[in-house]
Amino acid sequence: MSIKKEEMLKVLTTHPEYKDEYTEEISKNIDKLLIPINKIREMWGKPLIVTSGWRPKSYNKAIGGAKNSLHCLGMAVDFADPDGSFDAFLVELDKQGKLKELGLWLENPDATVGWTHLDIKHRGDRKSNVFKP
Repeated sequence: MSIKKEEMLKVLTTHPEYKDEYTEEISKNIDKLLIPINKIREMWGKPLIVTSGWRPKSYNKAIGGAKNSLHCLGMAVDFADPDGSFDAFLVELDKQGKLKELGLWLENPDATVGWTHLDIKHRGDRKSNVFKP
């Protein structure tokens, strides 16, 4: 089962007042993100629950999100990961070079206990695509 764009736009379901902040650029970024995310989902072989996709800047600020959050650009997604098994799976994929191949970056699991953050912001040529916030 693929992750759908609608799952990345949950905030619009609960807060339709943000619809004017949703731009063509954000839409294209989400489309670009969904390609590697769905490849990861397929490799994982289990359902994933999106807890945060696109966030309007004002909403991001209100919930205490990072000032320059990639969620505001449609370039990041968070998933529920209560037992850390998805993070562990992604760390193994990173060791195999798969995250780099897919252009995905994983926020260090030590900083995301209970959830997983993936994004498509290129951070240069590094040995690992696991980053510290």
